[in-house]
Amino acid sequence: MLIPGNVFLISAGKFIHGAPRTWPWAETQARSLADLGWAVTLSVVDDRTSIRGIVRNVLRLRAEVARSGAEIVHAQYGTVTAAVADAARGTLPLVVSFCGDDLLGTPEPGLAWQMRICISRSIGLISAWRAQSLVVKSLNLLSALPTGLRRHAEIIPNGVDHEVFAPLNRLDARCKLGWCASQPIVLFNVGTRHNQRVKNLPLAQATMTELRQTYPTARLEVLSYAPQAEVALKMSAADCLLVTSLHEGSPNVVKEAMACNLPIVTVPCGDVEERLASVQPGCIAPYNASLLASSIRQVLEQGSRSNGRDRLMGQGLTAHAVATRLVRVYDRLRRETRFACVG
Repeated sequence: MLIPGNVFLISAGKFIHGAPRTWPWAETQARSLADLGWAVTLSVVDDRTSIRGIVRNVLRLRAEVARSGAEIVHAQYGTVTAAVADAARGTLPLVVSFCGDDLLGTPEPGLAWQMRICISRSIGLISAWRAQSLVVKSLNLLSALPTGLRRHAEIIPNGVDHEVFAPLNRLDARCKLGWCASQPIVLFNVGTRHNQRVKNLPLAQATMTELRQTYPTARLEVLSYAPQAEVALKMSAADCLLVTSLHEGSPNVVKEAMACNLPIVTVPCGDVEERLASVQPGCIAPYNASLLASSIRQVLEQGSRSNGRDRLMGQGLTAHAVATRLVRVYDRLRRETRFACVG
């Protein structure tokens, strides 16, 4: 039996009314670890671009880590977030999670941006070499690591809060949202400001143009950093999720849609082929608007929900199951640290 411990989680984010706020998946992960009996402190790096802001974050987090009594520090992202966590941890073991853009970059135009991406990635990898353990969300992210780092990494996708993301009656959900009962509605996650280009909205819009040739009233409902309860309600109300990303790690929106039994039409990115194996209806289609639209038409014509929730549970990707896997990583590091101290 694993004995609960004390972990300090560091993510990119901001403070709202004095409380740290970060990605919903990171907050879900913190709650799931706490549910397993762990003492969890979640804090954020709120400035990753200015030297003054980075130094301020290091000093603040160093004090917070010391006060928390943590045994392990876990950086929830690479790049500068990982570097700040490394500088703030003192002598504690460090875990670094790589999620996607922190290894794969973002395809923004301009030499200055590409230099920034390269530098940020390199900063994260320096911290990875210094870390005691790494977590990546998918096989393609493992492959993106330098060869020497791969043996220190485990593939652990983010889990889904299956109580928040649960199937509701489609018409009831539409009524709550004020949506037309009969209009074909396709969900699309445009992401947050820093990664919107990766989500490839132009291809989604071109796909909808093709789809409207046979479904003239079809609408693209765009999601961007909405509360989880709102996203879950829209997933129960929509007909299909469309994913057109240029690259991904293990896209959370796909797993959340699976939990809501929302059919998914996606391009081959990240780990979607593994996640969507045997999930029907839905389709993995090429980066082609006409073929994506054809796949959505098939979903609309079938008119049924998917079996995604059962598949998600079978893959062990609830938030609780993933937290249990993380605890095993933490426990191994605690044992290694104790052994090193004795030695």
